[in-house]
Formats: sequence, C-alpha cells, structure tokens
Amino acid sequence: MTPRLTLALCLVLTTASVALAGPKPAAPTPPIPAARAIDYPGVIELKVDVSDTTRKVFRVTEILPVTPGSLVLSLPKWIPGEHSPSAQIVLMSGFSITTDDGRRLAWRRDPVEMTAFHVDVPAGVQSLTIQLEQPTAQPGGPVRIAVTPNLVLLKWTAVALYPAGYEVGRIRVRPTLTVPAGWSLATALDGAETTGATTRFAATSFETLMDSPVYAGRHKASFDLAPGSPRPVRLNVFADDPKDLKATPAQIEVHRRLIQQTDKLFGGARNFDHYDFLLSLNPTVGYLGAEHQRSSENGYSSAGYFTAWETAFSGRDILAHEYVHAWNGKHRRPADLWTPDYTTPMRNSLLWVYEGLTEYYGDTLATRSGLYSPEQMRQRLALIAANAQATPGRSWRSLRDTTNAYIMNSAGGTGSTSWLRSLDYYEEGQLLWLDVDTLIRERTHGARSLDDFARAFFGVDDGDMSVSTYDFEDVVAALNAVTPYDWASFLNARLDAHDRAPLDGLARSGWGLVFETRPSAYVTAYENDAEVSLLTFSLGAEIGRDGAVKETLWDGPLFRAGVIAGTRIVRVAGKPYTPEALNAAIIAAAKPGSPPITLGVKADDQVRVVRVPYHGGPRYPRLKRLTQTPDRLEQILSAR
Repeated sequence: MTPRLTLALCLVLTTASVALAGPKPAAPTPPIPAARAIDYPGVIELKVDVSDTTRKVFRVTEILPVTPGSLVLSLPKWIPGEHSPSAQIVLMSGFSITTDDGRRLAWRRDPVEMTAFHVDVPAGVQSLTIQLEQPTAQPGGPVRIAVTPNLVLLKWTAVALYPAGYEVGRIRVRPTLTVPAGWSLATALDGAETTGATTRFAATSFETLMDSPVYAGRHKASFDLAPGSPRPVRLNVFADDPKDLKATPAQIEVHRRLIQQTDKLFGGARNFDHYDFLLSLNPTVGYLGAEHQRSSENGYSSAGYFTAWETAFSGRDILAHEYVHAWNGKHRRPADLWTPDYTTPMRNSLLWVYEGLTEYYGDTLATRSGLYSPEQMRQRLALIAANAQATPGRSWRSLRDTTNAYIMNSAGGTGSTSWLRSLDYYEEGQLLWLDVDTLIRERTHGARSLDDFARAFFGVDDGDMSVSTYDFEDVVAALNAVTPYDWASFLNARLDAHDRAPLDGLARSGWGLVFETRPSAYVTAYENDAEVSLLTFSLGAEIGRDGAVKETLWDGPLFRAGVIAGTRIVRVAGKPYTPEALNAAIIAAAKPGSPPITLGVKADDQVRVVRVPYHGGPRYPRLKRLTQTPDRLEQILSAR
C-alpha cells in the first residue's frame, strides 16, 4: 500500500470514528395536546356490554363526534383516588376505529405515553366508532374491577377513551350499559332508563362518568339512609346469597346514624345532590374501598356483614371512610392532586391529610354511629398503634415519604412491609391527627377540638360539587384559627421523624399501649377475616392457617432465624403444623429454662429445621387507661 493510500484510508477511518463518536437523540414524539378549558363539540355515545360473565369479557362501542385532522385518544391513567398511574392499558384489546362511512383507520400508540393513541381523521368524516373487546381485571388487580357469576364491578375508566386537548369536565358523554338478564344495578349516574337488560343514562361530563362506577348483580338490596332528605343517601348491597342481604332494622339505623353524625361533624353541608354506597359482600372480590363525589365503591370480604354482625366487624369503618372523602378528597382536594385531565401526573404530598385525616374520621364516625362499639374502637386503635411502633422502616423512611404512594403501593406484596413501608400515611396519619386533636383539646381545656377544624375547613360550600383545592399553608392557617400554635413546626417534625412511633396523641387521649397474652375481640375478628394468626408482636409474623408465612417483621425473631414471607411452616416441635400447635409452642417457650421453639420450614423446595430463641410468650396489643390523664378518647368517640 502506498503512503498516499495509507493516508487516505486513515482519513476515512478517522472521519467514520468522529461520526460514530456520540449518540444522536431520537426525534421527539408527537405532542399530546394539553387540556384546554373549552367544550368538546358534540356528545360521545358510550355503550358497554358486561353481560358475558362466563368468559368475563367487556364489549365496548364508543361513537365520537370529530372534525378532520390529527386526533389523540387517551385512556384514563391518573385517576382521582387511585394515587398512582393505574390505567388498565394491559387489558385494552380488540381496539379498532372506523369512520361513519365504514372505513377502518390506522392508529398509532404513542411510544412514550402508552395510554395515548394517534389517529388521522380524513376529510368529510364527522364521527368515529371505537370498539373494544377485552378481558377483565381479576380481583386484587391494580384497579378494582371484578366479574363473578353473581356480580360485576365496572369502572368506566377501564373502558372509555377521551379526546385529548380538553378538560375532562368539558367533554359530554351519554353512557349505556347492558348487564346479564334479570340483574339489578346501582350507580350515582342520573336519568336511568331501562329496557330489558340495557340501561341508558342521561348525558353527563366525562369527569362525572369516570367518577360514577356501577355495581350490578343477581341479588341486591337497597336501604334509604336519609329518609325525607332532599339529598338522598342510599346503601346498595350485593351478595351471592339473598340471605346475606337481610339486615335488621337496628343495623340499618346504625348506618342512618352514620349519615347524621357526619352531618353534625361538617355542619350539615353536603357537596353532593345524592349519594349511593355501593357494597359487595363477596369473598372473591374481597375488601375494598374507593371514593367518589356521589358514591363509594366498597367491598366486605365476609358475606356476614349483616348476618355475623357481632363477630365479623373487622374493617367495618370502610363505609365511613369513603363517605368522609366526599368532603375531604372530592370537594376539598390537595392542590397537587387536582389535574384537568387523566394524563397530567398527580402528586401526593398531602396524602397524610387526604387519607390520614379521613382514616381518623372514618374510625371516629364509625364509633359515634355504632358501627364500632367504643371498646371495639379502642381495640382497633391498639392494633394500629402497635403496628406503628413495630415499624423499623421508620429509621430510614419518613412518614412524609410514604405519600409517594405510586412507587411503593406494591410493598405489601413483598412480605417486608414493616421495612419498606407502604401505605403508612393512612394509619400512621391517623395517629398524627389524634395527636393534633388531643393537643387542641388540651390547649383549650376542652373548649375546642379537631371537629372545629373539620367543620370550618371541609364543611363549606353546601351543595357545591366542584373541586376546591388546598395546600399545606391552608391546613396550618385553619388549625391556627382553631387555636394559635406553631402548627407548621409541629406537623413537619412528625412528618419527617425517624426516631419513634407517633404515640403522643394516644397518651394525651388518656390511654397507653400494653400487651397481653390473649387476643382482643378485634384481633380475633381480624384473624378470622384474613385467615391468619397475628403473631407480629411475638414471633414477628402473620401466618396463614396452612402455615404459609404472609408477612415477617423485619429483624423480628422469625426473620433473624431465616424464616421470611413465602416460607411455609410444616412442623412444630416435630409434629405437623397447626395454628394451635404453634401457639402452644410459644406458650411453652415462655417458661423459665425452656429451649428455643423448633420449627420445620419449607422454602425454595427445601425443608430444614430452625430454632427460634423467642421466650416472650404470646403478645397482643391492648389499650390501658392512664388515670392521671383525662379520657379524651371517650370524648372524641362519643356521639354528637
């Protein structure tokens, strides 16, 4: 090779090297129009058929008025009340778009915002027909949709697309729903006209439709909870067996008192024109709750909500909790949780108010009305306090950080919730608000309470169903209006704490957390409902009746012995596992000089023997009266 050729080749290679030296960014994706405060022209027709409960398929037809040009269709992603991006995009299938003259149009999924679909509308086309034919989510999925032989829970957010570029409150839609023949349905939607198995509702905004789920079922009972009220409140209950719908007059009166006590808390203001509780008593669907402006989605895992009233009461506050959200969450809402559409991301910085304060008043109102007895509530509060105290994850993660819910909602499935922390803004938030309430009562010598804050902050704008936002400074100012104090520092210190559980309010209420050898009635009800043995405060685990370890306390006795969630205990002291055998072993190990508890465990397809040096005996939480302190808890829980 000649020197000249060598030089030329070097120049070519050098040039190529320079060209390949750095990455070239991809072109930006097509824009998704930002929501504008203008009306969408025309009314969308949305027809949903959920009658195929055998194959559990939803069939959807949506007719959309359009004008020629580029169009972006979006499936709701950031849905109020879900606190995370929860679109059921993985189920969306059978998706086709045709024009009013029968042409099938191509669509392109946005490569970044995968709940958005781009389509070009040809000249002369005035409407598009969108069709979906999709399987349904299973119970326990990220969005609470369920189909069983006797029940359908429909969230419109899983089956309806909306045109991007408009505030969802400015898009009009007329929904139609077909259910299995002979079934009944319940929803907050207005103007229902039923022909056979199909019900057509009045046109409403897309925002209201997404906020109005439907329960439909083979067996339904409805109860009037506000007789004679111009703004009615109904309890709609669905069950697999008609006998489970037989509520006694006394039980319905308790639910009516819930409405009365809530009215007293919020000064009679109601931010709805009518309200429908939707309650399923279906073990397959299980325990659930979701809030809406004029309704709530509720599920009770025991069919014995009415028929086993005295024993199956764990979690009975769920109706009260979701009802309070009509004030705290739906009408008054943290500013960073309001968005003009369902594509704009939400932020959760004030979930300790949105959910924590609602949890506090859900329990309080459940007791004031009689859904819980005062003793049942004290037992429940003892369990909440004990769980908060047994949360080692506080050492690295603050309560404030748990409000970043969308990154951690799955922590409960790891078996290490006490270390990862998950939805602690609910129950630890409840303890924070107990702290606030008791401090107000102490500082004002009982003249004022958190009820005064709730009435002034949430019991406003009677009849107004729009959203009114608030921020941290608004909360602080409203607390200062009740009683002057450095509430900003008080709240921030507790939201950012890493040292100990927030139990000051419990002590100030006149009660202290203790542990006893026998479970309370509430713990027993919880164990029966969850089908577990609650050994969190002894061995450090929740264990299923078959020996499967559901949750382990990080650095608890079983954890230190190498037994974690997913392990199954197969033998206790050489004998086959039973809950009774394990409890007997815990009791025996508490005797002086006793050897460690010997367990045979199976994990990763291997069986091994572990010895757990725990000698503390059974431990279950209770509250003990602190006689030197006024019983402010009794004052808080007493009916108004």
